[in-house]
Amino acid sequence: MESTAQSSVPPGTDPSMPARIAVSASSPGKRTPDGEVRAWLSAAVERTPLQVKEVPLDTLDGWRADPDTGAISHRDGGFFTVEAMEKHATVHGSISHTNYPIIVQPDMGTLGILMKDFDGVPHLLMQAKVEPGNRAGVQVGPTVQATWSNRDAKIPYLEFFTEPDGHRVVADVRQSEQGSWFFRKRNRNVIVETVEDVEVLDGYRWLSLKQVYDLLAEGGRVNTNACSVLSCLPFCGAGSGRAGTNDGDAFRSALARSCEPGQPSAHSTTEILSWLSRARTYGDMNVERINLNDADMWHVSEGRLSHRQFKFFDIFGADVTLGDDRWTQPMIRTAADGLVVFLAKNIDGVLHVLVNSVFEGGYVDVAEFGPSLQCIPSFYDALPPDSYPRFLQELKEADPRRIRFETELTDQADIFHEAGSRYVILETELDVEGSGDGYGDFRWVTVHQLAELNRHSYYLNQQARNLLLCLQSMYAGV
Repeated sequence: MESTAQSSVPPGTDPSMPARIAVSASSPGKRTPDGEVRAWLSAAVERTPLQVKEVPLDTLDGWRADPDTGAISHRDGGFFTVEAMEKHATVHGSISHTNYPIIVQPDMGTLGILMKDFDGVPHLLMQAKVEPGNRAGVQVGPTVQATWSNRDAKIPYLEFFTEPDGHRVVADVRQSEQGSWFFRKRNRNVIVETVEDVEVLDGYRWLSLKQVYDLLAEGGRVNTNACSVLSCLPFCGAGSGRAGTNDGDAFRSALARSCEPGQPSAHSTTEILSWLSRARTYGDMNVERINLNDADMWHVSEGRLSHRQFKFFDIFGADVTLGDDRWTQPMIRTAADGLVVFLAKNIDGVLHVLVNSVFEGGYVDVAEFGPSLQCIPSFYDALPPDSYPRFLQELKEADPRRIRFETELTDQADIFHEAGSRYVILETELDVEGSGDGYGDFRWVTVHQLAELNRHSYYLNQQARNLLLCLQSMYAGV
């Protein structure tokens, strides 16, 4: 076991910030009473009723398919383009070649959360975000979800993030989107604290971090943009004494120690970084954008873009009515829900989670740290267990008491239509590490190490960041 760095807070971080974040994670809201949070979300749906009607792709107003390339784009050149990606990869001995539609959205996104102290408790200005792909109509989103191209639009609170001078920057890091769906899409994840009086507009509320964590546990309430930003909070290492937890639950005690600095780890952070660097260097992957017309197994049929043989996902035309607004756009509909899992193991009294070196064609730098398992489990229902991705069978056979956390998250609901995944923290005693026989390569890391890596760009993928937030919410409840 290696010992992690002894510093209680990362270099450049306000020493008081982790402890203040811990207060927010354990405090009821001072501005929005707990009993009013769900009423606030319901009011957002009532105020902006949503209807999504499927229409043929070739009837979308302002959108067209290029006759030469097949690319589906908006006439103004904004929003996003549906193109295709071809991937040739040799990873851990497994050779793959595939092509499929992918979203090209070169604009840098800004995902920002504004923070302010009320009665000694930091609060987060969260938005009731109604989007066409939401299953429940509304989710809690960050203060700002914006792209560079619409920076001149009247986006509430954007100036706090584009011109943060005079305010305290709590976190600021560029992160990837899902590499299987987006081609090298990046978002700036930023949290800014202000002492100014801030007008709270309709659809926004100040919430404590505990209130957000409570919504996260309910499932389907917090969008993944908010999860990504919140995972960047300097929360671990709060110095709250949780490492001394001793209530008879070894898992809870091990989780508390895992979140604190200075605890032993299976590998040093330098070793973990070297492992990923080698994977990026020697993982042979050639990725290129190609014409959508050249993605040979995909075609437009009955007004939808779909695979000729399998029902992976389709891209359909959506006629959206949201309150007084109406527009049309392409949307992605997945065939089934996903599954995202961190295996968690008590190693010498410190909880470790098993990360995978995940290779996806849309990443900026070949590979990122991902969950132990991410898949669509229904795709394997008709197959024998020896065809399953690694650890799927372990989850299917797991004692329910070993599932330490479980929730549902919905993917980016402005483009995806009701695309959800089940997120699971599964306690295990498996003695596993190293090569995944073509599926990936694995290492045990502590939660504190994950949080440290997440302060830098392109180390944790979107799914791992979501799970990190789940672990942090569990730590707050220890």
